[in-house]
Amino acid sequence: MVKKEKVVSVNNPIVQKKINNSLELSIKEGSAASSAIGFGESYISPFAIALNATAAQMGILYAVIGLLPSLVQLKSTTLIEKFPRKKIAITTALWRALLWIPIILTGILSYLGVPHMVWLLILLVGLNYAFGAMASPVWFSWMGSLVPEERRGDYFSRRNRTKGFFGIITMIAGAMVLDGFKKIGGASGETLGFTLLGFGLIFVFAAIARLSSWRLLHKQYEPRLKIKKKDYFSFKDFLKKGISTPFGRFTLFRGAFSVVIGISTPFWTVYMLRDLGFSYVWYMMITVSAVVFQLIFLPLLGKFSDRFGNVKLMKMCTWLIVTNPLWWIASVLITNDLMVKLYLLIIPSIIAGFAAGGFNLAVNNYVYDAVKSTKRSFGLSYMNLMVGVGAFIGAVTGSLLAWINISFMNPILFIFAISATGRLLVAIFGLRLLHEVRHIHKFSSQYLIKEFQPMVGVVREIHYLEHIVKKVEHHI
Repeated sequence: MVKKEKVVSVNNPIVQKKINNSLELSIKEGSAASSAIGFGESYISPFAIALNATAAQMGILYAVIGLLPSLVQLKSTTLIEKFPRKKIAITTALWRALLWIPIILTGILSYLGVPHMVWLLILLVGLNYAFGAMASPVWFSWMGSLVPEERRGDYFSRRNRTKGFFGIITMIAGAMVLDGFKKIGGASGETLGFTLLGFGLIFVFAAIARLSSWRLLHKQYEPRLKIKKKDYFSFKDFLKKGISTPFGRFTLFRGAFSVVIGISTPFWTVYMLRDLGFSYVWYMMITVSAVVFQLIFLPLLGKFSDRFGNVKLMKMCTWLIVTNPLWWIASVLITNDLMVKLYLLIIPSIIAGFAAGGFNLAVNNYVYDAVKSTKRSFGLSYMNLMVGVGAFIGAVTGSLLAWINISFMNPILFIFAISATGRLLVAIFGLRLLHEVRHIHKFSSQYLIKEFQPMVGVVREIHYLEHIVKKVEHHI
């Protein structure tokens, strides 16, 4: 006979011990999950290129991973109503670990001459991202039941610092492994075979790290949820009323901007690895540098958002994002190989880090200012769907441009130029639709930023599904 668990107060010493233990385990779990991404998802694009994926196929890959997660997240609330959050999280983690087996097999079969392995890879990667999207809101809801509100900033800051460290270390380690195997292959006349062997090895590391995440999730405590009736509104209702509301106009802007950004997104990796011939270490250093600069600028961006508003920050960062492809195009003016690498490592990375950090922070915070808590999960889901559809359209457009294979200039740089032109048009006509929804201070260029608030968006994300929660029950 199964012993029935007793419902108790959150202040119960046994419950507090379970919560504190789970929060420490979650930091370890975050490090494992970040390592899985560092060894795994970070190298999907280079792996596809090693399988001889065309530029058009790279566009399709990004189209799939842009659309599938947004479609899956529409059902995240329904999942929480039917299954425990812990069960959803551990099931998706297990599937993400197991998917590395067929992904590795695509490399083996491609080396043996089996055709169409790139298309199979696209399907498998799409499933990986779909499982990740399924777990994300569920995990945030779970953590919202464990972390006291007054501790959220400190806790998530500590967790994300640890995650970031492991993510960067594993990405760099993966690049060193790949370069090492590539050099061995070059010396023995089997460059492709040893390169694919290197990918197989780091993907094994990714699977092991994801299994470690799965094991740690198993050990964590989950309070039970009592679900209440949702304040539902359909996607059709959202589209009908969207243009008349600040959030609706903002979502239309986000969707349109996602299209023009998506045109170029699949091709940064192609340009660095195939056109410029960078090593995997240089490729990863340039990729990571933008993230590092983003973290450096977060203190400034967080305070700016709080004082002068999310729309002001969004507009400023949007204009910088417009210029980003142009900085990459300008690299053709540099003839020295080392100087090209240093230029891409510093100039576009600083601009992209500042712009992406500020834009993402402003977008996240604006959603919470503009949408009532009772409707927030639906608003977020519909916005994510618009962004996902936009990324899909953009990536498909980029694929078509790559397939045309124009001859009067480098095809990838031509795609960058088209993306920059589209970004400019969306900025000109779209930014005028955005209006602040809360009181803000008048902007002053002399304002000195003093506070560090990088966790604002992360802390607020845990409220994603809170409106469906009638009660959180702790048990022993």
